[in-house]
Amino acid sequence: MKELATLLKAKYGNNTASGKRARIRNEIMIRRNEILAEITNGWSVRAIWEVLSDNKEITCTYKTFAGHVRRLQAKAPAGAITPKKEEKNFTWDSTTPSKEELI
Repeated sequence: MKELATLLKAKYGNNTASGKRARIRNEIMIRRNEILAEITNGWSVRAIWEVLSDNKEITCTYKTFAGHVRRLQAKAPAGAITPKKEEKNFTWDSTTPSKEELI
């Protein structure tokens, strides 16, 4: 029985488009839980891509990465990817001068 890597290289070679696509998808799928968790923590897709790209963890363009992330988000459970939003509490200070007093 031949190894899978040997079979893939025999069929697709090293530099084919489908081989490259599969490699990029695998790079993203390996980190999918981390990526979705950081999006939930409020990080942008752009920031995540920049860090992974700078550290040579992924080899795709931002547009490709964003497309893969969009598909990951569509497949993830609804509550798993919503960014945390800070609560904005507003209280009215009744001692604030009126408009006439300010003019």
